[in-house]
Amino acid sequence: MSVPTVGDGEDAVACRTHKIEVPSSQGLDAVAQLTQTENLHQRLLYISCMSAAAASASFQQNADTTVPLLEQFALDDYQPEEVKLEVALQLAPLGKLMHKQGLSQQEICPDLRSDILLQLMALAVHLLEDDEEKVVEAAQAAILAIAPLLDSGRIQDRLLICLDKLTNCTEHEVRSAVTQLYAQLGPALKDCEGCQNLLQDIFLPKLLEAAEDMDFQVRREMVLGLHTIGPVLTSQDQRDSLLGAYLNMCEDKVWVVRKACADVLPAMSKLAPADMRTTQLLPAFDKLCDDVSHWVQNAALQQLGTFISTLASPIPEGLLQRVTDIPDTEVTGDEAAHLRLATAYTFPAILASAGREQWPLLQPAHQALLQAADPAVRKTLACSLHEIARLLGPDQALQDLGSTIQDLCHDTQADVQEGLVHFFPALLQHLPHAARASFFQTLTQSLSLKSATWRCRIGLADQLDSLSALQGLQPDILSVAMMLCQDDTAAVRSAVARQMGHVVCNLWSYHQTRQGTITPEKQVDQTTGNVNQLAEDLSSMSMTEGADNPMQQIIHAVQSLAAQDAFQLRQQYVKVCYYVAIACRSFEPCTNLFQQYFLQTLLQLAHDKVANVRLGLAQALSKLTELAQLPEVIGVTDMLERDSDLDVASSMAARAANGVQSP
Repeated sequence: MSVPTVGDGEDAVACRTHKIEVPSSQGLDAVAQLTQTENLHQRLLYISCMSAAAASASFQQNADTTVPLLEQFALDDYQPEEVKLEVALQLAPLGKLMHKQGLSQQEICPDLRSDILLQLMALAVHLLEDDEEKVVEAAQAAILAIAPLLDSGRIQDRLLICLDKLTNCTEHEVRSAVTQLYAQLGPALKDCEGCQNLLQDIFLPKLLEAAEDMDFQVRREMVLGLHTIGPVLTSQDQRDSLLGAYLNMCEDKVWVVRKACADVLPAMSKLAPADMRTTQLLPAFDKLCDDVSHWVQNAALQQLGTFISTLASPIPEGLLQRVTDIPDTEVTGDEAAHLRLATAYTFPAILASAGREQWPLLQPAHQALLQAADPAVRKTLACSLHEIARLLGPDQALQDLGSTIQDLCHDTQADVQEGLVHFFPALLQHLPHAARASFFQTLTQSLSLKSATWRCRIGLADQLDSLSALQGLQPDILSVAMMLCQDDTAAVRSAVARQMGHVVCNLWSYHQTRQGTITPEKQVDQTTGNVNQLAEDLSSMSMTEGADNPMQQIIHAVQSLAAQDAFQLRQQYVKVCYYVAIACRSFEPCTNLFQQYFLQTLLQLAHDKVANVRLGLAQALSKLTELAQLPEVIGVTDMLERDSDLDVASSMAARAANGVQSP
């Protein structure tokens, strides 16, 4: 029996001339049957299902069916590259599965389990010679996944012998793949029993032998492998031999190899003793920076900041001078952008290593990078400005970074503003208390403009919790929070609602500490009346009227949302109340804040004419289980359960299903 394929597009056209075969068997046997189809797309699909189908079969079934089937496809030189790739991708999960099955099934002897794993490993080694790069990468991943499942003897007797033969292959791509494996097998096997000696006796020597390969691409892979294997070397002698080989490769006649040396220089520096960093690696770095190839020069300069961070103070002035010269380096296009971006990214590390006393030397470079046309550079600096302020100290940060903060607040690129906003609390924390409010006002004024993107306002809303806890900002936080609560963008309103619980509690606690345990002198009567009456009460009170009582201002501002004509803002009041109630649970100074000042106004919204407002109320009450037994809440929930809107009524029904029952 067969069914025709159905679909559109190029793949469907390729399949349409064939029919999908429906196997007479099930499970693994069915997949095995289907993989023999002549339709390439279907064959790929079925091969990709093999490891999943193998999970429902036994170890012996997989040994008899799955492994031979993969072997058939892997060794067939006439199979398309897509099939070889799919087979390679199945080797690692199948190897792990069969290893697990072999351990769990007592009748499977260890030698049989290892033989099957070696059989899968042999297929992966065979695929290392494939012409397709993705197939080779998948085969490497399979070897690295299966090798830790074998004992050291079998690795040495079977795997390493096969790899050693491939090092004599005439194709440099194969030798490069083997070189990569020698570097990666060390970290992969470092925790395996009995494999520690393999690192010293085989992997490291084989990797270093690649330095003599006639092809520069193999030598390049050898250099890149040094920083992979280096961290797992346990003795300084091993590291010294690795570093010696690295320094020799820095003199290679091919610029591609020297560029690779520049790329891994910071990693090599971390492996070297402190004296070697300055006596040998520093001269090598200087030589790479002055290389005849501009590719090598740029690669070295991109690692400048990371390399400096590995050196002990004092940092040589020549290195710092290279930092100051980067903004004026005569490179164009992507090279210039990458170089300046790398310098901006590592600038805090450079200053931390050099010390604040070198800031006068580095400051011009920092200012020049802030003027870069590439917004990615400015965003990177904006994201790290708090680190610079921390290193400089509050007074010097205010003096030297004040104008920079103002400029970044008004940057025309939204990405730059987003970067600044994300770390704004950390930045203000490292500035004097008295100066924080002015910068916060500048930022909020900039974000309130129509040109500001809603993502920036979301970023500011997400930071309100942290900002409300900073000394010096409390007088300005409430007005900004309420501005965001009434934002035109729903995502902004949702973001600020999630923060309002902590904002209200932080402000409430702050004013209690300053003024003692005062209570608002003028409160809106919440026990009687309705939202319309509340609107009249609130309209008769101005924000300045409670200027001497900031706690009254908090109540007035939040409750004003419930009296707005726009139903979205009444919904916002419901969300804010929910998060205030949540915050009050764990904020001891505000334990009774929600129930005393906001609950009654919230419950009055059960009469709202807009169903979405009532739905939000029903959803909030269904989650605030601690209110379930309050008499006023019981009456409202009973009314909402009988609401004419089905969604509202079902929300309260879900509340009952969750175990919150009215008495």
